[in-house]
Amino acid sequence: HSSGRTPGGHRLYSEKDIALLSSIKAQIEQGMTARPAVLAVQKMDLEGRLPTGQPDESQRRTEQSPTSPAGYTQLAEVLFQHDLVRADQLMAEMVAFTSPDEITMNIIGPLLAELGEAWEQGRITVQDEHLASNYLRQRLLMWLVTGPPARKTSPIVLACAPGEWHEGSLLMLGVLLRRQGWPVAYLGQNVPFQDLAEFVEKVQPQILVLVGMLEETARNLAEWPKWIRQVADNPLVTFAGRAFVIHPELIDLVPGTYLGNAVQPGLERLLEVLR
Repeated sequence: HSSGRTPGGHRLYSEKDIALLSSIKAQIEQGMTARPAVLAVQKMDLEGRLPTGQPDESQRRTEQSPTSPAGYTQLAEVLFQHDLVRADQLMAEMVAFTSPDEITMNIIGPLLAELGEAWEQGRITVQDEHLASNYLRQRLLMWLVTGPPARKTSPIVLACAPGEWHEGSLLMLGVLLRRQGWPVAYLGQNVPFQDLAEFVEKVQPQILVLVGMLEETARNLAEWPKWIRQVADNPLVTFAGRAFVIHPELIDLVPGTYLGNAVQPGLERLLEVLR
């Protein structure tokens, strides 16, 4: 698009030019590379959905959709239909109108839970669940490494218990911490305590977050002081997971600080400690 110039040679931008540039900038800031960001914004422009200073009613509805039941339902449906191209389009639209923090908490978190329940109830196959959850996981991993510049301080280490493969809530927590500028060392699934102990000794994290989603893996967390001796008395060893919600008696078995029954209170507890 060619904008005009003043007699003095200064470029003139219309409201639409500014809306296009602002939308592209917002896409890139939320983790997209330049070309996909431009294509996503061009598509929104062609479909009349480009945000402007004076949005019409259809644009207002689109702005609300990322955190509404409609936005959630749309993404769930296309993932269940294996339509990853449409899922990319929906995700790009969400990123254009809201933050990764909101998408993580209001779309990805509930959808990961829904996927697990749908598989357990036989409404989708294991392949359906894997495809959709890995799609969402890849988005979270991208945001984990494309957040704002990290503060110059020792990292927060996030690790699943030995034998634990369910990492959705841990990934969400990592994204939310990075979005607030905290350095995160994400170790992910099934981390043996011997390897974790060596890593902790090398990086000296300020906080260690351990997750056990199943009863068996939650019980495994009780063994961490036998391996990570150098931080055995450190109150900044924290833990959480679905197993502790279902079996609250397990909380007293694990040394350290329990972060609570959900991602949001866990994040708030960690931020209190960090501040």
